[in-house]
Amino acid sequence: MNFGGGSTAEARHSTFETELSAAVGGRPLRMHVGLGPNTDSALITIAFAHPDITDDMIATARRAFVTESDVADIASEVSRVPEEQAATPGASL
Repeated sequence: MNFGGGSTAEARHSTFETELSAAVGGRPLRMHVGLGPNTDSALITIAFAHPDITDDMIATARRAFVTESDVADIASEVSRVPEEQAATPGASL
């Protein structure tokens, strides 16, 4: 799973803010930048609504980004756990 637009939280956030700014400004979105399907959907909704964008649309995009970024962070943490430790019952992460 590669949601998030980059390998670090800072890179993902920068990618999201760039794409949100494009959507709000009526500029083309870059697709397949790894922001996650719900974030992409929210950004597309904003782009199609331009110039009649609501605060709720922006809030929805931000919530989707945060949720999918959390998933990306968790997936990244799990992928760093050695296979033996991950398979051991009772092993802590």
